[in-house]
Amino acid sequence: MIVITDSNVFISALISPRGSVASIFKSKSKIQFFAPDFIFIEINNHLDKIRRSSHLSRKVFDIEYAFLKTRVKLIKVNTIPRKYLEESEEIVSGIDRDDFGFVALGRYKKCRIWTGDKVLINGLLKKGYDMCITTSELKNKLYKKGK
Repeated sequence: MIVITDSNVFISALISPRGSVASIFKSKSKIQFFAPDFIFIEINNHLDKIRRSSHLSRKVFDIEYAFLKTRVKLIKVNTIPRKYLEESEEIVSGIDRDDFGFVALGRYKKCRIWTGDKVLINGLLKKGYDMCITTSELKNKLYKKGK
């Protein structure tokens, strides 16, 4: 299974490295995590605030950050076909234009966006796009291995 990792999910794993989100990244599942290449630019712009929120030592935080970065495959936004980029800009208008890259990548790869962003989830649903997966839904999929 491939999921597009939204920034808020990645940040959540950084802030709570023993939490539910981080446990999914650290699981031995066959989930592949993809993200648009700008995700780390966005995260790095807020890194000091994220680091303070985590209450981890700088060394432990840096180890967690380095590990999480290895789990996410970055896709350059300029390699996503123009069709998906243009459609996605229209789809996220009125929701959050900053999410267009996640939506474009999700549509291009035909997979769901792992996010905790209720505004994005509900905004997409209102427009008829059921393309997000929450942490609890993803955890349920992980623990249904025997079925």
